[in-house]
Amino acid sequence: MSRKRNSFNLEYFSGYVVHWLCIIVFVLLTMSAFVFTRYFSKDYQGEIPHNRFDFLSLPIALLLGMLLLISVKRILKEEARRERNLRLLLIIVLGWSLIFGTVWVLLARSEPVSEQIMVVTSAQRFLEGNYGRLEYGKYLFYYPFQLGLAAWEELVFRIFGANNVTAFQLLNAMGATGSIGIGYCIVRQLFQERKTAVYYLLLSGICFPLFIYSAYVYGDVMSILLSMLGIWQFLRYVKKGKKSSLIFLTAGIAGAAILRNNSLIVLIAICLVLAVQMLGRRRWQYGICILILLAGVAGSKQILNRYYEQRAGMKLNDGMPYVLWIAMGMQEGEKEAGWYNGYSIYIYQDVCKYDGLAAAAIGRAEIRSRANELLLNPAYGLDFCWRKFTSQWNEPTYGCFIMTYASAELGGDDKTGGRERSSAGDKLYTGAFHTCLRGFMDAYQLLIYAAVLFLLIRKRKDKEPLEFYILLIGVLGGVLFHMMWEAKSRYVLPYFVMMLPMAAGGLYQMQEMIQGRGMKDEAAKAGR
Repeated sequence: MSRKRNSFNLEYFSGYVVHWLCIIVFVLLTMSAFVFTRYFSKDYQGEIPHNRFDFLSLPIALLLGMLLLISVKRILKEEARRERNLRLLLIIVLGWSLIFGTVWVLLARSEPVSEQIMVVTSAQRFLEGNYGRLEYGKYLFYYPFQLGLAAWEELVFRIFGANNVTAFQLLNAMGATGSIGIGYCIVRQLFQERKTAVYYLLLSGICFPLFIYSAYVYGDVMSILLSMLGIWQFLRYVKKGKKSSLIFLTAGIAGAAILRNNSLIVLIAICLVLAVQMLGRRRWQYGICILILLAGVAGSKQILNRYYEQRAGMKLNDGMPYVLWIAMGMQEGEKEAGWYNGYSIYIYQDVCKYDGLAAAAIGRAEIRSRANELLLNPAYGLDFCWRKFTSQWNEPTYGCFIMTYASAELGGDDKTGGRERSSAGDKLYTGAFHTCLRGFMDAYQLLIYAAVLFLLIRKRKDKEPLEFYILLIGVLGGVLFHMMWEAKSRYVLPYFVMMLPMAAGGLYQMQEMIQGRGMKDEAAKAGR
């Protein structure tokens, strides 16, 4: 009697591996968020992620979860009005997001400092025909990857006025609102139940770090919007075969990568899923899709660079080697393990005099040296990795307060047209409202991590298609990348936003389990 041989299913195996890797990551995230929290000092003196034990987050997270469950039941109480109520909730949450972000921008009056002001003033100089920041030893000579953000800011200033930083911030508020709307579309692609969509909208409506980052004069919010657009269009392309989605997918990821290089992690996640499905499902058109994506992202960067080279009449520098950020991310520093310590600038500028090849060689040697040190001292190596991991992923504000705290009197630049912050605006950063908001974010973070973990545990036996995990593959990529790269809690915000749809699915699963248990109890009582 011949036995049937089971054929190897590449897509199922890949999903299985991703699923269990995510369970490991979210166990670590949930347990660390339950036991302690990372925080920045309220006096805003130094971006140092301190550590404290915090057991209050659990009861607040449980209370928040119960309130969400009750709200979902009320919203979807009447069968005939469920879809109408869902659409009404969508409008309310989007309106709330836009209003909150706008009010925060106008009250906070945050001014760009540090990296922000360098990009802002570069864009302003471009408007005047001044391209000095591209020259030898200047800011964009070091960091040519910031040219995309400078181009976006130049466009905003050209339309709304050269000193109108507020216009940029208000566009961010619109971008945060758009991210929620696109996230809703992603949820409807991934989950069939209306309850999951309601949970998502409620969770998004209280994602305050995203709203507060509207005041940050940088590319973070808009890159999140474009990354989410790319993920949504990817799902439409894979699930419904919409060929037009490929255009928006490419445009979204290319735009996100131009604004923030870290958005390439989303590109890699999408390409990996397409590659696995191309081989597993024998859909060779996915290979063409990958090529179009890669060409679109690389081509858009090249077009942008050639455009500014032509305008400036000079060739762009290759910039500081990326390997220096990895080397710095493996070092100790005054802030915390892997956080910025000035190493990259020191090697590139002072030691190598802007010689990229020599700097890269030193960076690679430093990486080998630190890798040997961490491996030969496993206790220290684990401690280093744990401190670096938690300092980024267990800081519940994701730097939204400390990164937007600067105002005109605290270091703003006259070229931005800044105004001093009012007393009402100052209370957003130092008053009782601020304290409550920080405490809420701590519990909110725990709830999100726990909800995603619950979803993964409940679905451990389900054979979901690989695209179901696209958001979590992006999160995994973020964990791996930022364990190597320079550390900063702000860098985690895009991945936290990507968790919200999956957390909504986890809360739905929790509700189903609770209701199922309640129905079983009622049936047992009736049978007595």
